[in-house]
Amino acid sequence: MSTSNPTSKPTLGSRWRHLRDLERELAQPTTPLGQRYMVLIAVTIVASIFFLFLVDEYPALFPTDSLQMFLVECVIFVIFTVDFILRLTVTRLSDWRAMVFLVCDALAILPSAIVLLVFMGVIPSAHVETLVLLRLFRLLRVVKLLRVSNIISDVFGASVFSLVFGTMAGHLGLRVLFVEVSRVTPWDLYNFFDRPVLMIAVTAVGSVFGIALAITFGIVKRKQIEITELHRTALDALHNFEVDFKMVFADTAPKCKPPAFDEWRAALELYLVEKLSYADMKAMTNTLLSDIREVVKTRPSMDVPFHAVLVQRMSMFLTKTQVCYHPAFYTWLRRIANLYFVLVMLAAPGLTGLGVQLLVIFVFQGLVVIIDDMDHPVDKAVTIFNSKILPT
Repeated sequence: MSTSNPTSKPTLGSRWRHLRDLERELAQPTTPLGQRYMVLIAVTIVASIFFLFLVDEYPALFPTDSLQMFLVECVIFVIFTVDFILRLTVTRLSDWRAMVFLVCDALAILPSAIVLLVFMGVIPSAHVETLVLLRLFRLLRVVKLLRVSNIISDVFGASVFSLVFGTMAGHLGLRVLFVEVSRVTPWDLYNFFDRPVLMIAVTAVGSVFGIALAITFGIVKRKQIEITELHRTALDALHNFEVDFKMVFADTAPKCKPPAFDEWRAALELYLVEKLSYADMKAMTNTLLSDIREVVKTRPSMDVPFHAVLVQRMSMFLTKTQVCYHPAFYTWLRRIANLYFVLVMLAAPGLTGLGVQLLVIFVFQGLVVIIDDMDHPVDKAVTIFNSKILPT
């Protein structure tokens, strides 16, 4: 007599759900474990790129068949292999973009595997030079970093560091690419540039970028102060009307709908942290003003303050919050910044130049981020240096 297994379908269904949960966690981690895992992956990627830079600039520190090379590559190989297996488990064959990233992950692991095989004697060290192009596959780790850079802010929190993290790693990868091309080809890219002329270019571009930042800071600071004043005056005008409503209609309840002052203030708080769109905020404001108008038109003495004060101040505040720099302006600033970063990289190769370049990237990109936050009408909480609208 045959017996059926009623738990077979739920088991398969639960496994499918686990795979989908794993896929979502790898794409957008929400649990503490998933966030810690993404931190580990991001740190390992950057550390591996920095390690490749050290190997190229100071080959005596990490010979090909040395123990220190084996230990570092072993750690990188284990972490990347585990990540590759996890992503392979959840990747669909129909998702061509995920498949391309998966191939890049596999090629990024290959150089580490070769180093391990050389150390264990499986591949003779004399044959490694014939596979020197495989070293370029390490640069695919930059692609891996760009894939996870979209969620770095969610993992590390909104800060200047998380927003410039990918930029610093990307320029580190570009520096390594220059060094690798010089190693596998007869051309030395660094020697193509005249250093005295290059230093003049660094100074000139840096001065232009500095002047642009200084002017921008002045403009956006003035706008920020203006928005703060408009915010205060609009709320003060609304508060005065609310007080008048309570005094005038304390004994006689109006026949029309009472204005929802508290609901509008709650919506404004959401708007100021970008949890409510401008269109929704404007609609709620129009509703509030309409409700106030229904009461005001029965009291002629309140008609002028309503139109000349409350409506104008609230309209000016909401309108001013939508005035910001054109996106092309920030694109222009970033182009100058990237040009300056590349010039610094070419002018100062080596470990000291790398430190200077990363410091310059952090400072300048951080200033651009702060300007963007100051220029925005509301507090986006993107940096630890935010200037928030003061509470009333």
